[in-house]
Amino acid sequence: MRALRTFLALVLAAFTTQAMAQYPDRPVKILIPFASGGVADILARVVAQKITEQTGKSVIVENKTGAGGRIGYEAGAKSAPDGYTFVATDVTYTMMPALYPVLPWNASTDLAPVALLGEMPFVAVVREGSKITTLGQFIAKAKSDSAKLNYGSAGIGSVNHVVTTLFAKTAGIEMVNVPYRGMGEAMAGLLGGSVDVLITAMPTAMGQLKGGKIVALGVTASRRSGALPNLPTATEGGVRFVASNWIGLTTPKNTPQEAVDWMQKAVAAAVATPEVRQVFLAQGADPSGVGVNEFGALMRGETTRWAEVIRASKITAE
Repeated sequence: MRALRTFLALVLAAFTTQAMAQYPDRPVKILIPFASGGVADILARVVAQKITEQTGKSVIVENKTGAGGRIGYEAGAKSAPDGYTFVATDVTYTMMPALYPVLPWNASTDLAPVALLGEMPFVAVVREGSKITTLGQFIAKAKSDSAKLNYGSAGIGSVNHVVTTLFAKTAGIEMVNVPYRGMGEAMAGLLGGSVDVLITAMPTAMGQLKGGKIVALGVTASRRSGALPNLPTATEGGVRFVASNWIGLTTPKNTPQEAVDWMQKAVAAAVATPEVRQVFLAQGADPSGVGVNEFGALMRGETTRWAEVIRASKITAE
C-alpha cells in the first residue's frame, strides 16, 4: 500500500510539473473589483494588454463590482488556486479588516501578493466653472457654507470614502458622502453637478483634467507630481495631508509558485516598457513591478496604518 501511495504521488507530481511547464495553456483572468474607468481598471488593462503582446498568452480582464470591492475580492479569494485567476488589488483591500469585523474570507491569507503594478497619489478636483481654483478657497467655502458640501466616493467604506473622511477631519471641515458604484460614475456625478469635489487617484482624473472639464486643487503626495508639476501639494495648500493609492495583483492562496513567478516576471517586463511607462506617467502613476516580498510588506504595512486611521476616526462601513 505504501509503495502504491508513493507511486501515485510521483505520478501526480510529474503530471503537475508537466502541466505547469506549459503554463498558461488557456486565458489568464484578472478580476477587477471596481467599475470600469477607475484607476484599477485603467492600469490593469494596459498591463494585461502588454503581457498578452509580449508573451503571446491571453490575459483577459473582468470587472466584478459591488459592495465597495468586497464582491470582487471575495470571488477572487474563493477562486480555484490553479494559477488562472489574479485580482487587481488596491489600498481598499488593506482597509477592509478594520471596516468589516467579519468578512466571508480571510483578508490576511486568502489573497496572496504577486506583483505591484504602480503607485499614485490622490488629487482633489472640482468641476470647471465652480469658481474655486485652490485648495484654500475650497476649505474656506466648506467652512463658510451653511449647507455642507458633498463629495463622491466609490461606495461606503471604499478607499475614497476613507481617504476623504480623513482629509476632511484633517482640514477641519464637514462634507457629505455621495456613494457611487465606482469612481468613473463619481466623476460623472462631479461633471453633472451632483457632487462638489472628488479626492481620487490621479489616473481617474487625468483625462478630464487634460480636457479642461475639471480643476485640480492639490495632490496628496509628499512632493509635487511629475505629471502635474505646477499643482501644489495639499500641505502647500494648507492641509498637512499625505496619502497614496497603489495597484497590484494578488492571487488565491496555494496558487502554484510557477504561476506566481510567471505573472510577476510578466508584470515586471510589461511595466518596464516605454509604452506602459508612458501611459502610467501620463496618468500620474509611478510604475513599479516589484514582486512578492516587497509587495507583501507594503500590504502588511498599509493594513496596520489604515486600521489605526479607521479606528481613530470611528469610520464605519454599512
